Amino acid sequence: MTKSSRQAAIAGYLKRDDGVDWKGLTDYANSMYDVRDELEIADVEDNFDTETAQKAIKSKTPYLTLRPLQIIPTEFRKDLQKLQDAFIEKGVINVDEQVAKLKALDWNKLTDATIKLAGEDPTAFYEVATKEVLGEEADEDMMAVIAGLLLNVLRRYFRNLGEDMTHELSKVDEAKSGDAPLGCPTCGAPAAISSVTEGTEGTSNNRYLFCSCCGTQWPFERIRCALCGNTNSNKLKYVYADEDPAHRMHVCEDCGGAMATVFQDALKGPMDYDIELITTGVILSMYEDSLENENKQ
Repeated sequence: MTKSSRQAAIAGYLKRDDGVDWKGLTDYANSMYDVRDELEIADVEDNFDTETAQKAIKSKTPYLTLRPLQIIPTEFRKDLQKLQDAFIEKGVINVDEQVAKLKALDWNKLTDATIKLAGEDPTAFYEVATKEVLGEEADEDMMAVIAGLLLNVLRRYFRNLGEDMTHELSKVDEAKSGDAPLGCPTCGAPAAISSVTEGTEGTSNNRYLFCSCCGTQWPFERIRCALCGNTNSNKLKYVYADEDPAHRMHVCEDCGGAMATVFQDALKGPMDYDIELITTGVILSMYEDSLENENKQ
């Protein structure tokens, strides 16, 4: 995913006419990703190991569990500060109250042990890091802002690793029923979004999951819940608006969860996962609102 691919995806959204301020939303998203991608971070020697990658894929163990990324705590704190400053300077974070709270943060509260955890288990890291920086009684808005900063810094740290693992995963012949991992094969984080490409008859592996933490994409079964692993087709369904067949919620009656899923062939522009993470958030919100309205009736 590059700046040019994002711009092409945004152009497709600007063709939509459904009452949503797609220009404002995509402009915001693109500015955030531009700042993230232009951030000069400390050199990280990921030393990608193909043998470890194959072992991770075969055993369904996250690559980072077998081969943690070595992150230098002092550099990581500096990179967080640089991204925070850039987000404020570029207007990515522009709510006065949030800006004031951000400026008061002390990244030195992140312990070396917690930063080490980021290179082993990012999901566990988020929870611990948020508590260290904000304390036990943090408000939800600031928790979301902090999570965004942590996520975008780690995406820069994990970028090469995510690309290398995506390449290794593309060599997997076929995702057998119930065989593909629910969590990211690279870092173990839960999938953020799903995509489907329509293939010819007999084509398999045309559904993919995407990790927003490291950018890894991995093949996943078409008829399976990406949240709980349920494969009972009678309890799985797609929910979508007739005017927008490209964006659907893959709903599972077993776990009650819904995974935002993009049908690439129905998009008005090319697919870019970063942009879709933002836009499907709107669509997921619409879906949740419709459920709430149904429950009230």
